[in-house]
Amino acid sequence: MEEVIKKSTLALNPKFDVVYKGKMFEIITWEGKPGVIFEAAARSPGVRLLIECEKEGQKALLLTKEIRREAGGFDYRLPGGKVFDRLEEYNQFRLSNADMLPAAEAAAVKEGKEEVGVRGGDLSFLGVAKAGASVEWDLYYFLLKHGEFGEQEMEDSEQGDIAGLVRLTPRELFAKLSVGEIQEGRSAEMLWRWLAKNDFLTLKTDK
Repeated sequence: MEEVIKKSTLALNPKFDVVYKGKMFEIITWEGKPGVIFEAAARSPGVRLLIECEKEGQKALLLTKEIRREAGGFDYRLPGGKVFDRLEEYNQFRLSNADMLPAAEAAAVKEGKEEVGVRGGDLSFLGVAKAGASVEWDLYYFLLKHGEFGEQEMEDSEQGDIAGLVRLTPRELFAKLSVGEIQEGRSAEMLWRWLAKNDFLTLKTDK
């Protein structure tokens, strides 16, 4: 029997109204279905970098060890940051209907240089991770290979938060993911994918 799919009345590209604006987030509303108003929190998209390097003669990834309030202490993070520093810049860009990917790529290059001192190399786009229906905060993920490592150029606001840089082998990365030492969920998912793509998921942690 042929399945009958009812045509949705959900508007995929609605007109948004900003009803509250803070420093980082704003609350937007829109008519998602006729007569039904939806609400979401929105902020500038972010970027994250999977930076391949070497450790002990094998492929590894470069992460930052950071002091994070939400983690209650130290957390291991993928280098990254915001695509736009101010909500006004983000809103102006959205109104222009321009492609977000080139802006995200430029932000990834900038954040890599600032946070971990990496320059050049081969940058490739991995994908976008969504936060959810009621929180609009996209994360753009990039893979960087063959970068040159030098001095960090951290902004004043980042001084003290990044305790150090760590190179993690696949075995070390597997271990930290397995016990929850990498707490940003969307980034943890992307790291599992990196391990799977490179055939590292057969690794077992040392006891």
